Amino acid sequence: MASGKQTPRQKMINMMYLVLTALLALNVSKEILDSFVTVNNGLETTKLTLKEKMDATYGQFSGMAAENEKKYGAAWRQAESVQKVAAELLAHIDQLKVKVITATEGWPVEKVIGKDERGRDTIINLALVEKKDDYNKITELMIGSEPAKPKEGEMTARELRTKIEAYRDLIKQVGAKNPALAAQVDRVFDLSDRADASGTMNNWESINFYHVPLAAGITILSKLQSDVRNLENECVGFLMGDVEGAAMKFSELAPVVLPVSNYITVGDSFRADVYLAGYDPLNHPVVELSKNGTIDTVKMEVIGDKEVVPIGADGKGKLRLPGQGVGAKEWKGIIKFKQAGQEERRYPFYANYEVAQPNLVVSPTKMNVFYRGIDNPVDVSVPGFSADKIQPSIDNGSITKGAQGYIVKPGKGTEATVSVSVEMPGGQRKSMPGVKFRVKSVPNPTPQFGGKGVSDATIKASELTAALGVIAKMEGFEFDLKFEVIEFNIGVTMGGTYAEKSAKGNKVSQEQKDMLKKVKAGAKVYIDNIKVKKPDGTITSIGSLSLKVT
Repeated sequence: MASGKQTPRQKMINMMYLVLTALLALNVSKEILDSFVTVNNGLETTKLTLKEKMDATYGQFSGMAAENEKKYGAAWRQAESVQKVAAELLAHIDQLKVKVITATEGWPVEKVIGKDERGRDTIINLALVEKKDDYNKITELMIGSEPAKPKEGEMTARELRTKIEAYRDLIKQVGAKNPALAAQVDRVFDLSDRADASGTMNNWESINFYHVPLAAGITILSKLQSDVRNLENECVGFLMGDVEGAAMKFSELAPVVLPVSNYITVGDSFRADVYLAGYDPLNHPVVELSKNGTIDTVKMEVIGDKEVVPIGADGKGKLRLPGQGVGAKEWKGIIKFKQAGQEERRYPFYANYEVAQPNLVVSPTKMNVFYRGIDNPVDVSVPGFSADKIQPSIDNGSITKGAQGYIVKPGKGTEATVSVSVEMPGGQRKSMPGVKFRVKSVPNPTPQFGGKGVSDATIKASELTAALGVIAKMEGFEFDLKFEVIEFNIGVTMGGTYAEKSAKGNKVSQEQKDMLKKVKAGAKVYIDNIKVKKPDGTITSIGSLSLKVT
């Protein structure tokens, strides 16, 4: 159970694990068994936290080896071997969990394991398992009928023990120069026979998995995974530290707070690393910043033009970089430090920041309208988050990425809400409050004929005969939309007689032209039954014109 450096939370989980394991010797209620759910969830959270930490460590170690193979290559290859075996062992334990749960519940595999929102294989939460107190299946699958002679084969406790022994031996081999690590491995993975709850000597396999309720068995497997991750972290950390050599000595300590972000939203948490950093007020480092973003990590020097960063009385480099040019920026440099009696040491440093335009957000409360059947361009932004961290959605219609901003196409309802989720610094997604829009149909255009519109009452005979056809025009509408006139009628009242001719399309037909040539002053001309095709393809009738010939 012992391990290296443990957080108070890890110590608490381990203590709960010991107490609940001891309760298995008693005739406990199902409610007590459910307590294993709490412990298991804590172990799963710890396991995920350690995985994220290890991913960052491996990324850093890999980058160091790529840039300086001579110094870091051998240690990195050892770390890779630990990473591979640890991943295989963790995956094997996950497979054991899936097999035991599916066999106990009679569920299909896809109900027990699937992908989470980040694409990671995730096993069903123990709280959702119904037969937490069943011990028959886990005993049958992992031990068999004879606890003194656990069965062998695939997906058994005996096979699990063999894999743990191989992992334990690898850690001890890789960390051979670290006796404390070897002793820690032996304590954590002590697989020797021991007395069970009745005082009878028994083997490791049966003590952990014979006649054990499903909830306890799954929790034991999660604890083993947590131990695997903890030892992996200790081993790889030792490999990196061993390459770097002896520790530095400083005369002063200063608190350092490194926030993940200085900008947080309501409901989010302010997260920061808080630690003590050593410095020597009488022996300042030299901080060199590369102006072209290039450093040689073999020779540990800046390539090309460089800038020496001024050092304050507190021993800290006072870096100031202008915010020029929108977008992500990266800067690199070298820190040089020499202590008396030692060679100068050089350390590369890297950092990223993003330059953004100042944002002004103005929300018109009376004009928040989407029009049905057309592309509605919208800008979606969340202060404090870059565009690649924002994912908008809409509950009525669709929203897609456009050349600039996003394009909304609303559905049939009268309202639509645009919501946004953002990726937080820790990788998890957070939903932001939605913005509600009204949804309306595009208003109909108004007709024009011979330069005359609905507000006109007269037309000259010369204008009438020169007119080419009917056009549909949007007056005072922000969108540049085209409406196709597909038919219209022209009627004429002259000398008490009414005549009417029709046309397909928007052009005056020959029959209509012949009729208009005969029109005299004082006659009434009617352009009606005008039908247009809207941008969404639907057909609609628009207004008519009534003009007196002068």
